[in-house]
Amino acid sequence: MTPFAVVILTRDEELNLPKALASIAGRCPVLIVDSHSVDRTEAVAREYGAEFVVHKFEDYSKQRNWALEQVQDRFEWIYFLDADEEFTPALWDEVQATIRRDDLDGAYVRWDVRILGRKLKHGEFTHAMMLRLMRPRVARFSRGINERVDDKDLRVTVLKARMIHRDAKPMSELFRKHVGYAAREARVYVDGLSQQQRLAELHLRTKAGRVAVLRRIYNKLPLFVRPFINFGRAMGLGAWRDGIPGVLHAGMHALWYPMLIDLLIHEELLRRAGKLDEEFAPRWGGEDA
Repeated sequence: MTPFAVVILTRDEELNLPKALASIAGRCPVLIVDSHSVDRTEAVAREYGAEFVVHKFEDYSKQRNWALEQVQDRFEWIYFLDADEEFTPALWDEVQATIRRDDLDGAYVRWDVRILGRKLKHGEFTHAMMLRLMRPRVARFSRGINERVDDKDLRVTVLKARMIHRDAKPMSELFRKHVGYAAREARVYVDGLSQQQRLAELHLRTKAGRVAVLRRIYNKLPLFVRPFINFGRAMGLGAWRDGIPGVLHAGMHALWYPMLIDLLIHEELLRRAGKLDEEFAPRWGGEDA
């Protein structure tokens, strides 16, 4: 069995993929799991010698779990790298040291976020981390959006080195993509999928368990109020110290995106209650003209 491979999920990533692949070129096998791209994603992947397979996309957890099933008998360890992310030499060295350990099943990794030509040093995303390095036989993802590995039975650590996150696509494409993410988040909320676990069943000793508890608390806050709380938290973590790029990044991810989710939730709740098409008199008084 081969010790290590990198897996990348793609859909129309011809702009981002070259830097991601260049950061690991010639170092390990790479598997691209594509969701029917219509641009040059496949051509770019093959230029770098990556294995390229196509699988219909349903949600992020199912796509990642399908990839894990394809590689679990081929590789002892895999690293999920997004197309807009890159390895650094320090991260590569730490990953190689980690996979030689017998006492671990996975490792969390943080980002170095680059936006508008600037590296962000403060704010929410400098603290965020995801389980990206894992043994494919034991790791599985849950949640269709913002997917996470249930790590309560896994032996995990946190790597010191970070991966680079920078999107080569125009900002307009980033906003368009997040509209789709917001629609999925709203469906998860309205359908009650995020409420299936009782608080007592969540494992606070694990990263995934703590995130689930925080999500439960956030979901209890009033719609349209919680995005401002989220943005205030990002500012409190120092996003403003990165200047305009830091404030814009926090504004998009901590305020605009959560506000869009709440708007879609509110719309769907009205639709299900049969109130979406009703006409309401203005609450502030006066008659319609």
